[in-house]
Amino acid sequence: MPIQRYSDYDPFAWLYDRQQWGEQFLPAALAVIEKLVLPELPAGASILDLCCGTGLLARVLADRGYRVAGLDGSAEMLRFARENAPGIEFILDDARTFATKQRYDAVVSVFDSLNHILSLDELTDAFRCVRRALTGSGVFLFDVNMAPGLADWKGTRGIIEDDHVCVIDLSYDPAAWLARFEATLFCLDAGEWRRTDFALSQKAYSEAELTGALETAGFAIVSAFSFTMNEGLRPLSAEAGRAFFLCRK
Repeated sequence: MPIQRYSDYDPFAWLYDRQQWGEQFLPAALAVIEKLVLPELPAGASILDLCCGTGLLARVLADRGYRVAGLDGSAEMLRFARENAPGIEFILDDARTFATKQRYDAVVSVFDSLNHILSLDELTDAFRCVRRALTGSGVFLFDVNMAPGLADWKGTRGIIEDDHVCVIDLSYDPAAWLARFEATLFCLDAGEWRRTDFALSQKAYSEAELTGALETAGFAIVSAFSFTMNEGLRPLSAEAGRAFFLCRK
């Protein structure tokens, strides 16, 4: 069966953009990109923002003079991206199966986007797509939630604003390394409250699984780092909640 485009974020896009969740992690992600990727790129280099969401990172990189394109499987996310970053090329496609005519000097994928790929085979397919999209000397940087990070997905959280209310239930299956985000959103629209229910899942992978998938996809050099907001990058440890991987052909 062919893979269907990943569109689970479509009903979440409005809340994601309204709550500015992307902006909360953007400074931290940008600091890592500045440290690991940008020093290796020439002025005006081409960058693909894979799983670009609402386009916040793409806008920042474009403002610095890089030639940026964004790719995402959610049409609604890209609708907001085009508003947030006018003039940038945004591509509606699936990270697991995409192909681009252009070759990029770097591909970046942050905000734990690749955790939404729920099988190792499909994640390996995504890595193959990235490798094909890179120039010969191109670099690939991505971050993922590791199992200790997803283990914190538990409990119920609420958001109450004048025009929207959202209840979010978080759960984690330690046997499957699978976390689930289930939400009920009420939005005030033209004087009436509109309800939307949606769910998102994230899968954790071990360092060995991720490194093996990258090697299978053709990446020869892989460096892995733990990351915390307080300490930044460190050597990857078993206790890491979030990790960054820097990859080269």
